[in-house]
Amino acid sequence: MDLINSPINNISNEKENLVTNSGQNIVQNSNIEQFLVEKKEQTSEDNNSFIVKFIYYYILVCIFSALLSCPILLGILSNKLGLYIRIIIILLGVIFEFMLLFFYNKKIIFLKDASKEKLIIKVINFLCFARKIIILDLENVHFNIQEKVSYSENGPYIFYGLLIINDFKNLVGIDLDKSNIKQKPAKYLYCFDNYSLFRYKSLELSDNLNDFVESPRDYKNPLFFNINKYLKKRKRYNYGSSSYMKFSDNFFIYHFIGEFNTSRFSRSFSRFITIINGIFCSLALILLAGGDNKIRLIVVIFLLVVNIFFYILYKCLKFTFDNILRIDCIYSKNFDRIFIGLVKYTKTKYVNTFEYQMDNIDRFILENHSNNNKTFNLKVVLKNNEKQLICTLRKKTQQELEGLIYLLNERLIINTNTNTNTNNDIDSSE
Repeated sequence: MDLINSPINNISNEKENLVTNSGQNIVQNSNIEQFLVEKKEQTSEDNNSFIVKFIYYYILVCIFSALLSCPILLGILSNKLGLYIRIIIILLGVIFEFMLLFFYNKKIIFLKDASKEKLIIKVINFLCFARKIIILDLENVHFNIQEKVSYSENGPYIFYGLLIINDFKNLVGIDLDKSNIKQKPAKYLYCFDNYSLFRYKSLELSDNLNDFVESPRDYKNPLFFNINKYLKKRKRYNYGSSSYMKFSDNFFIYHFIGEFNTSRFSRSFSRFITIINGIFCSLALILLAGGDNKIRLIVVIFLLVVNIFFYILYKCLKFTFDNILRIDCIYSKNFDRIFIGLVKYTKTKYVNTFEYQMDNIDRFILENHSNNNKTFNLKVVLKNNEKQLICTLRKKTQQELEGLIYLLNERLIINTNTNTNTNNDIDSSE
């Protein structure tokens, strides 16, 4: 019997061919997998970028753009209006829409330049170009997510704020010899509201951003610096605990009203302006509906003049009552000098600045102003017994200011103890 050409042998040969073909397929598949691995390795550039989008603002921009297009169409189609009035309406509509697209943020792009150890932050608007570019040192950058709650008739509404913190750890930007910190206050915080979480939870997004810049998970956020815990007080006071921020041994801040708070004066004046404008706008609508062109023009000019007047009044009152926002205290690199800046409420200028050699300072003190228990004068006492007034702190209790006076004297205490120990060592050696 010819076994070579038997059906059984043919079946076995087919199986061998199948095995051989499948083996070739495995090799081919393994080769394809190798190519896929190489493709994944090519995405290393993506590790140097991170994007956060503003989904809520996108909806608002669409709504406002639709509303602003109505005056433009009205100006084009209406035959009852004169030519110049139609041109003005169209131009105003285009300008407002352009401003809307320019000032509203669409997304933030974070680019990491590892070679220069810099983080480049690009704030992209709806015109698709960078409205703002921020460059920070990578080792100084940290992220935090702030949850905010807004209450309405339908109940509470939660939205999120992205906080970018620059703690000046390496002193770049606050060096008393190499930077312009004496002319312009430090910018340590950048806030962006209404970003999209997408697939992240708030904590997850914060962790991912901090991992992106290699910020440690156990980082002690200076925005939540607890002065009471730092002072190790037995009796815990809550007075002014949110007013203190300690970024490092070289830099700390005292806020008069807190970073995320507004003054009572600003809140009261805003409510007053809202009520007054509501009354004037209601009267203006009545006059505009039934008056002729001259009356309408007078009403429009009157509303502009009133708002300009209130703006000037607000600035004058703000300068009188809330001119100083915070106190910035910065030590030199080797702690031989201290710079104290009284930051204006605009955060862009100093109201006054002081600089002292540490060796010339005896101590910082708080004195009651006119025997008022809620008004204190912050003064520096020099070693020649001269006293200099730094600023007056109003509507503050002694407990609220204990942290400030301690932080100002802390370095002096350290220097005194160091000198004492050095002298004791010298005496013992002799």
